Amino acid sequence: MKHGILVISHGSREQSWVKAVDEAVEAARQQWLANASDEAERARRSVIPVYSSYLELVEGHLIQDGIDTLEKEGVTHIHVMPLFVSSGSSHVDEIKQAFGFEPACDFIGDLEPFRFGAHIFFDEPIGVEPEVVRILQEQIEEQLNPERQEAVLLLGHGSSMTYFYEKWEAGMKQLAAVLGDKLSVQKVAYAPLLPEGSRAALVELQQITPHVIVIPLFISPGYFTRHVIPARLDGLDYTYKGSTLLPHSEMSKLLCRRFESYALDKECTQ
Repeated sequence: MKHGILVISHGSREQSWVKAVDEAVEAARQQWLANASDEAERARRSVIPVYSSYLELVEGHLIQDGIDTLEKEGVTHIHVMPLFVSSGSSHVDEIKQAFGFEPACDFIGDLEPFRFGAHIFFDEPIGVEPEVVRILQEQIEEQLNPERQEAVLLLGHGSSMTYFYEKWEAGMKQLAAVLGDKLSVQKVAYAPLLPEGSRAALVELQQITPHVIVIPLFISPGYFTRHVIPARLDGLDYTYKGSTLLPHSEMSKLLCRRFESYALDKECTQ
């Protein structure tokens, strides 16, 4: 029996996007090794490979490449960590289906089934994690102006499919509530980019206060944060830095915590 960890992200044509993910995964691996209780445990962890792979756009490091690499190293039990910011992602369910799991709803993905012989444990994507809350709270507080009343608008991807949209919305609602309790702002609201709701949500918030801080909930800076959001909100007045979850060090802590939670000395079930 040999365990391995496969972190799966969406991928991007931008090398900086991929680099940020790869560096966070490696930092998490190093932190996980450093957290070992003794030298024997550190030695045991050191032979458990951790591989960063992508759904698309990163040739040579796609999911099948990751599976093949781990199995060539003798891995018999693969722990999959989907590095996506919401359980309301059809991509996550599509990947899960390609590993042989049943669809969560009537959506059937078009990924070809992966080739593997290992046992698979599939973790949950990112939810309302303490690390994510700390990152967003920090990003918001550094943009707050104590001399005026302000509101916050969280923008996420959303989904065009009802089942996934409802899961996405449930997570965003919870996240907005948690941040609302921690921040001295008028309101923390959220809106999707799919279906488009960002512009209407910003205009509605500006009825409460004209000073709105827009925060994108995305893994790493890229097309959506640099182009889509500014285009959707063109002509409106708001505060926006475009900061994302990466490259914040809290994301490596999140990954490390997930690695710690895996039963890497026990049988997994497919």
